[in-house]
Amino acid sequence: MPPSHHFGRSGPEPRTPREPEGWLHLKGISRHNLQDLDADFPLGVLTAVTGVSGSGKSTLVNEVLADGEETDAEGLGTFDRVVRVDQKPIGRTPRSNLATYFGMFDAVRRVFADTEEARRRGYSPGRFSFNVAGGRCETCDGEGFVAVELLFLPGTYGPCPTCHGARYNPETLEVRHRDRSIADVLAMTVAQASEFLADVRDATRSLETLLDVGLGYLRFGQPATELSGGEAQRIKLATELQRGRRGDALYILDEPTTGLHPADIELLVIQLQRLVDAGNTVVVVEHDIVAAGTPAEVAAGHASRTAPYLSAHLARARRLDEPCDDEISAARPSGARLRPDAVPLLQRVARTRRGQQASVEDGRGGFRTCDLSRVKRALSH
Repeated sequence: MPPSHHFGRSGPEPRTPREPEGWLHLKGISRHNLQDLDADFPLGVLTAVTGVSGSGKSTLVNEVLADGEETDAEGLGTFDRVVRVDQKPIGRTPRSNLATYFGMFDAVRRVFADTEEARRRGYSPGRFSFNVAGGRCETCDGEGFVAVELLFLPGTYGPCPTCHGARYNPETLEVRHRDRSIADVLAMTVAQASEFLADVRDATRSLETLLDVGLGYLRFGQPATELSGGEAQRIKLATELQRGRRGDALYILDEPTTGLHPADIELLVIQLQRLVDAGNTVVVVEHDIVAAGTPAEVAAGHASRTAPYLSAHLARARRLDEPCDDEISAARPSGARLRPDAVPLLQRVARTRRGQQASVEDGRGGFRTCDLSRVKRALSH
């Protein structure tokens, strides 16, 4: 389920800031807009490098930090590897898709080859590949579409007139697994495929990780050429999350939140924190905020335009676990009858994922977490 607090219904879980495990020092940086700059990066935490356009943040992170060249670097040797999770395409042809990129399609083809009908016909897993002759549609060579030449306009593409986009010939599509053909599986969303292939071990982990990074809406067989840069970046992030708990890696992401819904941004941050929990260091380049320090330190900055908003956000998070005595006392002073104007206040109660907790409007534009049974008792009198 997506986070529910983006419309004021609840708040994020308070998080204790991590203490850096060390520091990486870059000295004497001179490149593009950066002139004789010194920069310090904390290790073992999630760090955001921010600044206005043209300030040199991408140069600092993507070139100087990632390459470790043309500068005096102290601490860069603590990493086993440096991983750039960029927005470059995961493939440049329609034959490369989400399922093939993760290696899941091999497992799916084996599942179909193991069906009773496929064994009776003598079909091997190769029969269910759209890249080789045999099972694919020969009209479109397994691409699912054909080029359409236009007289006075640039050429375009249209669905294959033979397979209508299915990619396979009719004989291959007659083989069914749980009443679905191989083309049906490719057309499923990641969320649907995670349920349909729940018993296929070689596919479930990849599908679950894709759901974790908010890509459940993509098609299982979506061509690489139809993916945005942000989607390609999150797919690459998902591959890293599948790795074992290796640790000691430096992950670099350039503006990973661009174009994302706030709910997707929170999912992304959760996964980046997972990388840090595994013993890695994560550095992201972002816009908007120009400050240095932890969220609490930035919120205390008197000259910052961001500080008042961040301070209010942190204050709401701190109030999450406070009791609702103030609201209930205001609604029923000294045990009197429930004030009519307090009814809407207490009726805005919603169950949250924390069991017997309720989210109650606090009268200041935010919500607080209270004991659900106490609120219900207040409403019952």
